Amino acid sequence: AKFSIFLIIIFLLLVGVLAFFNKDIVNLTVWQGNTYQVPVIGLILISTAAGIFTTFILFSIRDARRFLGNWQVTRRQKRELKTQESYMRGLDAFFACRYEEAKDLFTRVVEEDPDNVNALLRLGDIAFIEEDFQIAKDYYNRARELNPRSVEVLLSHEKVFAAQQKWKDALKFLDAVLDIDDENPEILHKKRDIFEKNKNWEDILEVQHKILKCHLLPDQEKEEQNRLYGYKYELGCHYLDTNNAEKAAKLFRAIIKADKDFTPAYIALAEAYLKDGNTDEAQDLLVKGYEATSSLVILVRIEDFFITMGEPGTIIDLYQKAIQKEPRNLKLQFFLAKLYYRLEMIDYAFETIS
Repeated sequence: AKFSIFLIIIFLLLVGVLAFFNKDIVNLTVWQGNTYQVPVIGLILISTAAGIFTTFILFSIRDARRFLGNWQVTRRQKRELKTQESYMRGLDAFFACRYEEAKDLFTRVVEEDPDNVNALLRLGDIAFIEEDFQIAKDYYNRARELNPRSVEVLLSHEKVFAAQQKWKDALKFLDAVLDIDDENPEILHKKRDIFEKNKNWEDILEVQHKILKCHLLPDQEKEEQNRLYGYKYELGCHYLDTNNAEKAAKLFRAIIKADKDFTPAYIALAEAYLKDGNTDEAQDLLVKGYEATSSLVILVRIEDFFITMGEPGTIIDLYQKAIQKEPRNLKLQFFLAKLYYRLEMIDYAFETIS
């Protein structure tokens, strides 16, 4: 304030000096035919006053705009704070399973802020819990219009279609998520589960290979690798059921090559050989499979095979050789006794059981 007064005093002194040395009169025309005679110093004062007034007007407009902007920001912040508070209260009610209360709060949030994606998703979740799938889809669609590449929004759609067993639509949304993140193991698992439910073994193999390319822990990688063998086995059985023994045999051989302890693959491959009439190959495979795995399941299959072929003596010899290698293996002795009983060799069966 003191500095301003000082500037005003300096200005008045300058005006006084100019007035002392400039006493001339000048003509000032303000409009056509309106001309006035004014002192030079008067013209200076009029110009100065006009400049000050113009500056005042401009600064007043600037300050008014700034005040209005700040007022709007403050108002919007208060509204957002109120909306956020309602949303948080809605979340508390939602997780406490007070769905009616949560629905009212989220609806209030959407009325205040129609573009609130999170509130729309929660309203959709409540409708989904109440099994009102159409309402849930309506809310999810509104959220998707606002944020079409949101993983949460896309998975919400998938959840509804999966609950309705509309697998094609569910897969469409899972693929949309994979377009955003193609190495997301959780999404690949969801896709694999759908294929598994529908027994789409060819499609599931492609997904399983993608899962194995993800960054997995050693234990997870081993588990997923075993799953791959299982899915190959299921596909092989599908080929076997559809009389495509050649494709089935190729898959079973690949499984045995990768995992020599995969017992079902030996039995299934033997079935494929038998369907093609390759009896000797089936016999050799089953014997080699038992030698490699010591599996009693394969042993029982070998028993059925030789009895069907009318060669029970061969399987008896195989049992006896196995018992000689493991004389304390009671399971082998029990299976031999069962075989004797099956062949009506009652005395041998009784002796072995005893």
